[in-house]
Formats: sequence, C-alpha cells, structure tokens
Amino acid sequence: MLTIELPDEIYAVLEELAAEEGKSVQELGAEWLTAMVARILDDPLEQVIGTIKVGIPNWSERHDELLGTYLRQKVKGASENAGA
Repeated sequence: MLTIELPDEIYAVLEELAAEEGKSVQELGAEWLTAMVARILDDPLEQVIGTIKVGIPNWSERHDELLGTYLRQKVKGASENAGA
C-alpha cells in the first residue's frame, strides 16, 4: 500500500479525470504510477546514460525533452522544405 499527500488542486484534477474514465482516484493514480515506472524501466536510453559524453548538461534527465525538440525541428524543417 502507498499513501501520497497531494495538494488540493492536484487531487481535484485527478478526481475529474478519474470520473471521466469511470475510475477511482486510487485506480487512476496506480495506473499512472505503473505506466511511469514501466516507461523508466523500458527506456532504451537508460542503458547508455553515463557511457557517452555529449556535452549537454543534464541530458540524462532531459533526453526525452531534447529528442522531442530535435524531432520538432526536423519536422518543421521538412515542412518548410516541402513548401519550397
């Protein structure tokens, strides 16, 4: 069993989302925590963190953000080149 204290405004949002899905706050919270842990455990970049020097501060914590930024730039560049 796990007990988590949340700010009232966060709990209120969880209540709304859980109600929309027909679940309890506890069920929704457990699903989210389970998904997050699975995501961390299944992250292919976790295997190389600490083995590569990339010169980017905090890249191990920010790799999803950095990859997303890179992909957005690629897509934006591709769409701009397609219009040329």
